[in-house]
Amino acid sequence: MYKVLLVDDEDWVIQSLRTSIEWEDYGFQIVGEANNADEALAFIEENKPNLVFTDIKMPGMNGLELMKRAASQVGGIQFVVASGHAEFVYAQKAMQYGAIGYCLKPFEENEIRDCLVKTKLKLEASKKNDHTALIDVLFGQSESDYQEVNRVLIQEGVHLERNGLAIIQIVGQSLALLEPPSPYYFLKIGPNKRVYFINQTDFQTFVPYIKALNDVSFGYATNLTHLRDVQGALQAANVSAFQYFITGSKAGYPKLPPSDDMRGLLRAVAAAIGKRDMKMIDNSFQEITHALQSMQVTIKDAYMLYTQILFLMNDRLSLYVDYGIEHFEQLAYVFKHVADMLEELRSQIKQHLMSLSPLSYEEIGHQTIRGVAKYVADNFYQDINVSEISKLFYVTPNYISYLFKKEMGINLTEYIAKMRIDYAGNLLLHSDMTIQAISEKAGFNDYFYFTKIFKKMMGSTPSDFRKKK
Repeated sequence: MYKVLLVDDEDWVIQSLRTSIEWEDYGFQIVGEANNADEALAFIEENKPNLVFTDIKMPGMNGLELMKRAASQVGGIQFVVASGHAEFVYAQKAMQYGAIGYCLKPFEENEIRDCLVKTKLKLEASKKNDHTALIDVLFGQSESDYQEVNRVLIQEGVHLERNGLAIIQIVGQSLALLEPPSPYYFLKIGPNKRVYFINQTDFQTFVPYIKALNDVSFGYATNLTHLRDVQGALQAANVSAFQYFITGSKAGYPKLPPSDDMRGLLRAVAAAIGKRDMKMIDNSFQEITHALQSMQVTIKDAYMLYTQILFLMNDRLSLYVDYGIEHFEQLAYVFKHVADMLEELRSQIKQHLMSLSPLSYEEIGHQTIRGVAKYVADNFYQDINVSEISKLFYVTPNYISYLFKKEMGINLTEYIAKMRIDYAGNLLLHSDMTIQAISEKAGFNDYFYFTKIFKKMMGSTPSDFRKKK
């Protein structure tokens, strides 16, 4: 709901405004009343309403002066002026000062409704721009315009200089149910992922509302005193939010301490794979699974472990496996838990060493691979991966990846990514959708990963690419 302040020196006028329309039906909620401009300005500075309905002529500071003072001291607030017929010239002047509309007394529902619809459209357009600009700054895609970021946060009631800043990143499917009473600003950076910016002073009261949700995990960084620290804190909170992949417990995790060294465990796996000794391989994987229960590791360490074992499988066994995972967050969506990941890799090695005989290329035929390419072209925007595709075409993941590259000249995972990025690029140039919405529509679960892959494949960030149109 957008917040509304009603300002008039006569109580009956305020009451008339309250009852003239069902405000919440249009996405607005009356959060305050003021009988003079000084009282209104104090309320505006403290509560940052989105919309102010104000009388023009009031004792002391008038409505026009209130608009000017609010614009210079707060900014980003929309005004609708209320006037009598005799004050119509003042209303015209208010429009010149930037008021979004005016309503004549006595109020009519259709006049207020038109003002609310117009205001909502303007606020949503502004919020879209703020959202994109803030994402670009926080994820390092543009110059660090700290003043712009601070303006957006202050507009939502988050005051870093006065209260300190806390960042909370939440992963889960019930985020839409989160409605804490304290001020906050949030960014949706994936279908089931949000980052919240809140006053440090509100942290202890905010957290219980997160814990009341089902099936969510969150990471947090607290006591931030400067916006230059936000990007690093956000990255740390992102890793912490996925700590359930290691612990199996969806809970709240602070910034995690340095990880323990896993090189000894990897050397044991490398030795076992090199000897092609199934018992040694079983023992080494069991040792890793057991050790991770007591070691200090993160999902980034699990991703490193995953890529190193894949390398050993390819290097020592000529076994190529591709699950389409190019970022640590994707581990949590494919395997759910680190033990599941290790068991899947161990199973792939075991199947290979037991000399399972996959069909030859000639037996499968290029038509099947063409069918895979068509399936990807038709479904790339869905949550598809190599493992899922292999089941549909009755071929093991590693073998279908090998055959696809042989036939098409490109890795299957890269082919999926290329289809998604090409589609996203077209939408950036020929639609007004937000970059966040485009990333989701193209099949990406994470905004940060999308921008990283987009820049890698297209040579520029999505924001810079869009400027070309």
